Amino acid sequence: MISVLLMDDEPAANERMRGLLEAHPEVQIIGAVESVAEALEFLETQNPDVIFLDVNLPGRLGLELLPVVETSETAIVFVTAYEHYAVTAFEAGALDYLVKPVNPERLALMIERMDAAMARRQQKVGTETSKKKLLLSDTLSFAVSGGKELKICELSEIVWIEAMQNYSRVQLKNEPSALTTRRSLAEWGELLGEPFFYRLTRSLVIQIEPLRSTEWNSRDQSLLSFDQVMEPLSIGRQAAARLKEILTKREY
Repeated sequence: MISVLLMDDEPAANERMRGLLEAHPEVQIIGAVESVAEALEFLETQNPDVIFLDVNLPGRLGLELLPVVETSETAIVFVTAYEHYAVTAFEAGALDYLVKPVNPERLALMIERMDAAMARRQQKVGTETSKKKLLLSDTLSFAVSGGKELKICELSEIVWIEAMQNYSRVQLKNEPSALTTRRSLAEWGELLGEPFFYRLTRSLVIQIEPLRSTEWNSRDQSLLSFDQVMEPLSIGRQAAARLKEILTKREY
């Protein structure tokens, strides 16, 4: 099954695309949004396989969404009446580019390509048995951006990791501030996992053990304090909800 998010500032356009996709039972539409802001909020908790995205949105270009999803396995397919954005879209890593009004046969070809790509990805994941999650006592290293430093630490020293496009910020215990590295959050995800590390949003992973206290300040902001870390970490509503769910389950 291919999960899809529709994104167009015209509700009628989303409905037209929904109608075209009804001819493909292998496709499941999990949401429809009308702006970049709505899409960003949706992507905090959902991870669609494909986003059908209009390029020209009120006040913002749909291209702005590409840096948000480039560290995930979500593909972007542009659906627009503006052909001159095609080169830019493909250079930015878009899977495909459909021109309105969308031709059903052209859409079917795109879905066939996406289905084949997902099958190859699943086969690759199934055969990568050599990769394993690390233990807290294991040692790893990462290059710090902006210099020639190679940081070596135990996994237990990592407090939280935040995605920054193809980079990430890593907060270690007893470090005054987070360190930036070219290792993406997706790459970190191959090493870190439960029950030590939990993903709160698409762009944030934390270690639970050093979490000392939480301040639920408002609906949109909470502060997390960790052992051996000077500055608290500010998180949003979606991350706070996920953290409450994790902490509740760990109590049992």
